[in-house]
Amino acid sequence: MHTIMASHAGFCAGVKRAFKIAEEMAGQPSKWYTWGPLVHNQSVVEYFARQGISAVEDIDEISEPAGLIIRSHGVAPEIIQEAENCGLQVRDATCPLVKRVHEIVQVLADQGYEIVIYGNPEHPEVKGIQGWCGGQAAVVSGLDDIKTLNHSHRMGIVSQTTRDEKEYFEVVKSLLGRTEELKVFNTICSATQLRQNSALELCQQVDLMIVVGGEFSSNTTTLYKECLNTGVRTYLVQNAGDINPHWLEGVKMAGITAGASTPDWIIKEVLCRMTEYEEKDIQQEDIQQEVQDQIEEQTQEPVQEPVFEPQQEEPGSNEQPAEEANEESFARMEAEMAEYETPGRGDVIKGTIVQVLDDEVMVDVGGKSEGVVPLRELSLATVDSARDLVQVGEEIEVMILKWDDDGTILLSKKRVDSKKVLDELEEVFEKGDTVQGTVKDIVKGGLIVDVGVVGFLPASHVEDGYVKNLEEYKDQTFAFKIIEFNRNKRRGSQVVLSRRELVLAEKQQQKQEFWDNIQEGQIRLGKVKRIVDYGAFIDLGGYEGLLHVSELDHKRIEHPADVLQEGDELEIFVLGVDTEKERVSLSRKKLLKSPWEVALETFQEGDIVDGTVVRIAPFGAFVELDPGVDGLVHISQLADYRVEKPEDVVSVNQPVKVKILSVDANEKRIGLSIKEAQREMEQEEVEEYMEQQE
Repeated sequence: MHTIMASHAGFCAGVKRAFKIAEEMAGQPSKWYTWGPLVHNQSVVEYFARQGISAVEDIDEISEPAGLIIRSHGVAPEIIQEAENCGLQVRDATCPLVKRVHEIVQVLADQGYEIVIYGNPEHPEVKGIQGWCGGQAAVVSGLDDIKTLNHSHRMGIVSQTTRDEKEYFEVVKSLLGRTEELKVFNTICSATQLRQNSALELCQQVDLMIVVGGEFSSNTTTLYKECLNTGVRTYLVQNAGDINPHWLEGVKMAGITAGASTPDWIIKEVLCRMTEYEEKDIQQEDIQQEVQDQIEEQTQEPVQEPVFEPQQEEPGSNEQPAEEANEESFARMEAEMAEYETPGRGDVIKGTIVQVLDDEVMVDVGGKSEGVVPLRELSLATVDSARDLVQVGEEIEVMILKWDDDGTILLSKKRVDSKKVLDELEEVFEKGDTVQGTVKDIVKGGLIVDVGVVGFLPASHVEDGYVKNLEEYKDQTFAFKIIEFNRNKRRGSQVVLSRRELVLAEKQQQKQEFWDNIQEGQIRLGKVKRIVDYGAFIDLGGYEGLLHVSELDHKRIEHPADVLQEGDELEIFVLGVDTEKERVSLSRKKLLKSPWEVALETFQEGDIVDGTVVRIAPFGAFVELDPGVDGLVHISQLADYRVEKPEDVVSVNQPVKVKILSVDANEKRIGLSIKEAQREMEQEEVEEYMEQQE
């Protein structure tokens, strides 16, 4: 049996977005909930439950201050309003395509159209769409429901995003006879259509289809129905444990696809399980072939033994009798044959290298035969030339792959090395020890790791949570646990690795050390881990603390990303420590000079500087010299004539030249004069003119 994966399967963009938002919220110190299941997949729901994010169906289920994530299917606006009225933080993870449907029905309702929604009336997406048009829409799930609709002059129709496109347009066609004007919007998600098309193409190549996804997922059940309608035997499974081995009996080609709400790790588990069954088939075929080979050998004609004619012994001769001579000859032949016994396929023997070329190595393995090791069978590592690895005269162990007709033996050093490495890895696996490995490549669903042989590291086992960018791990060396080991596996990875437990243990140790040593008032070196609208989470080595946007600088910062980037290292001041709630508040501002400290170093009495009028009072105007540093131009210093009202001379946001009359460090006051600045500048102009005249 051979297994093929559909070209489009698994998480769509909308689900990935919702998953990412929930991951971000899981890392925050506050408690978060989702309104209903985030997506219709139990594995995803259970994953976030372990992260501390649980699903609720009623705002009253939330008793403490918390946050609410709106699921990918969307909700009615009343639910969002109720959550905000209860003081909950709200993060909207509604799929952007569903959002578009909300906007369409809002516009249709405002324009007085009768709205029809094609979909499942009990599906949360449909209920949410109804909420955005005041609950006035009619929901139809098939052609029979069209008959119940009243005639209307103006109608508009939208579809649940995960429905079948052909069925939708059949409904649209049927609706034409019930209205004079019909506005049609194709709101079916293209990702749903892509998954259906690629699954249907695959159905033409296979004997059996496995559809992976939640039983309550609309897009998954639609995908299952489409495959079933092709006539190919099709099964719907939620995970690898649902696969029945009896389904696969007699199957030569199996296909796998997955709904848009199915996570990668579930798809990977199903693929691994199918690969295991595939390997069993291959092993069975090998056993049958070996049995057949043995039968053929036994049925071949036996080789006739040589016949020795007895010779007449001459009288008086001292030679041995013929019978004794023959026995001695046979003994000598047997000894010689034992010495030069021909090794068989799969045997491991030692040999000496007699020639090294770029693409192969010649090995003397004794007897009258020569062995050749092709470059591809020389090393587990990829090399350009055999000369880089071995040299003439070196003794190596090799495995016999096959005999050529001319007596040349095809050998492999790589397979001997692989067996040794696998022996070591098997011992590591049985003892539960760790192994060092280097990440070599990024593939769908995880990373390829060199641990002596090729190992697979699933994306869900790279860290203890979701990893956004796997590229960061390439060429890095880590310690790994072996979670699966199968040396007989011919397809897929014989070794499956994990860092998750090791990372969790290391983080737990770092966390304990962190809380044993953290104190208010400390200055620590941190690294920007994540940037959010209200601040940044700083990794302090074992724990993350919050640097609020108000503590970034003395001046106002619109968004943390204006001054910080993920990965930045910076010194940080510990503002507060709450060990019970495990919260640490941080400040960058505390380590920066205040605007007034900078002003005292920058501005001196008598300087003429640029400024901007920021506020006008009855007694004068306030001029900003630097962000956070204002000085007062008294009304008497606005002009060299009597000023009744400051606004007669200056206006807000007007740039001006001012002279610094006084600086009071204790009171943080600066006295300014526009009049003196103008007078001094005019005097300088006169002096400059006179100098030019001379």
